[in-house]
Amino acid sequence: MTTQRIRAYLYICTTTLLWGVSFFWTNKLLINHVPVFFLILTRMSLAALILLIVGRITGKIQRIKNKKDALWFLALALMEPFFYFIGETYGVKLTASPTISSMIIATIPVFGLVAGLSFYKEKVTAGNIAGILMTVPGMLIVVSGRGGLETGNVTDLPGTNMPLGAMFLFMAVFSAVGHTVILKRMTRSYNAFTVTFYQHALGALYFILPVLLIDAQRINVKHFITKADFWYPILMLSVFCSSIAFMMFTAAIKELGVTRTKTFSAVIPIVTASVGFALGSETINWIQALGILVVVFGLVLSQLRSRRS
Repeated sequence: MTTQRIRAYLYICTTTLLWGVSFFWTNKLLINHVPVFFLILTRMSLAALILLIVGRITGKIQRIKNKKDALWFLALALMEPFFYFIGETYGVKLTASPTISSMIIATIPVFGLVAGLSFYKEKVTAGNIAGILMTVPGMLIVVSGRGGLETGNVTDLPGTNMPLGAMFLFMAVFSAVGHTVILKRMTRSYNAFTVTFYQHALGALYFILPVLLIDAQRINVKHFITKADFWYPILMLSVFCSSIAFMMFTAAIKELGVTRTKTFSAVIPIVTASVGFALGSETINWIQALGILVVVFGLVLSQLRSRRS
């Protein structure tokens, strides 16, 4: 394995860890009644500002070369963060079922495999495919271990719409995969810093309208900006989970490709559960532990390369 490939795996492992931990910081903000779209807008804006300042100092931000690339950057930010967060937020809300949400989101590595083969003819073995497919039942075992498979009659709950919720969740899935496909394309002409900057700057612009239409009446800006319990988690999300994590993810995509990189998304919930367990806020039973082992084994299997490659 080359040094460049080892570095790429370090990047994607660190990114997975940061995104797994991000749920704790996000949860702190949501508990304090920070509106979702305002949270995302603030996170994207701060990340873009940080990247702009650092980019100006270091000279790492490249100019967009032509109108075609500008459209690709617009599409990149439209896929993620915009469509992804819209789909995930409303999908979870409308289904009112963590199980169904987890089942649908768990299909991202599978669709990532299809995208990698379709758009970039990425080389994968039968073992790689088997490993990717293993992550889906592995995640379902983890969910069932938490009692999550007991969905109940969620369709009777006020405000639920299962078909519409599922559509939103699949929008999140396809947006996540589409984002990765476009990201791979952009790394051919632009460095990771540049791609990450434009993604967050344009992503912030996209979220202005949802904030004005949905969150505006519920935002007490003075209340939020004067509290440390707002700034600490939002800065952690902006600096580590957005600026740094997305730069490393972009670098990993360039080296490892869509299929192998996207498989790591199956590990993010496991990181969250493991950190929660270490902090004493989560419990992990033997069924969940079995599911974690299945996912990890599937992940390792998905990364193995044939001797010819």
